[in-house]
Amino acid sequence: MRYFFNAAVLRFLLLSVCTLLSLYSAARTVTDQGDGLNIEGIPQRIVVLEYSFLDAVVLAGISPTGIADDQRPERILPEIRQQLDDYTSVGLRGQPDLETIASLKPDLIIADTYRHEAIYKELQKIAPTLLLRSYGAEYTDLLEDTVTIGAALGKPDEINRALALHNRRMDDLSKQITAGAGAGINGQSLLFAVTNHRAMTLHGSKAFASGVMRRLGLQHVTPVNDEGAYIQVGFEQLLEMNPQWLIIGDYSEAQGGSDILNRWQQHPLWQHLNAVKSGHQVQVDPKVWALGRGVMGAERIAADLSRALKQP
Repeated sequence: MRYFFNAAVLRFLLLSVCTLLSLYSAARTVTDQGDGLNIEGIPQRIVVLEYSFLDAVVLAGISPTGIADDQRPERILPEIRQQLDDYTSVGLRGQPDLETIASLKPDLIIADTYRHEAIYKELQKIAPTLLLRSYGAEYTDLLEDTVTIGAALGKPDEINRALALHNRRMDDLSKQITAGAGAGINGQSLLFAVTNHRAMTLHGSKAFASGVMRRLGLQHVTPVNDEGAYIQVGFEQLLEMNPQWLIIGDYSEAQGGSDILNRWQQHPLWQHLNAVKSGHQVQVDPKVWALGRGVMGAERIAADLSRALKQP
């Protein structure tokens, strides 16, 4: 018996075989902060429970099915939003809706150790769950986790290319900062903090934004009790640290500004801060500096610093 195949059919069969072989060869073990994963094939329906994971998934060229966006999509960086297809909000990052996640029938969930360890087992019952660092994670931690996400997605080449490009961009921005601000910037201290109506929270040496500053060759202020990524400080502590540059992301800016910051600015000693005397107060977007913990967020922070630190 003879079988006849036209060219189109033959191409289809070859493509199918290659696809199957590719999926089979993609079987891999991924180590995370939890039980680890054995993954076969390429996950198609992905739910991310933190913005940093969204950053990494988009870098890999994938638009997630579900996102914990705090029901405020405007918090997602514009450069990420423009690469997203329609998605379903699964609620708050700190308290995602498990029923909504299950209804999406995901084949991979990416969760945060700090926020979601308590519901890790429940998430695992819904779908394979990758448990990684986000809240309180350092810049270098998040780069490592981006590589892990690339492995889980079967997209290591895409992630490696994205990180290589990121390193080149950060090198260029570091040079721009040194050239624009002059050599003196290397000896000057920077402090980044976020404010709301009630408090000022300093981002310590372990915080994401501080790691980005170190990557750029800049010096950030280290408080005495520098044990966590985020440290609530009072006015006296701010005076003691007395940075040359004060960078503030005010969550209350749209409502007229932070009450606590407005009060501090009326204090007679406010004018004695080095940053105030030198006119080195910088207002930044907290969605970028505090929430956008990822490759694209780091580049936005670096670009903000490049503009802010230019000599007059």
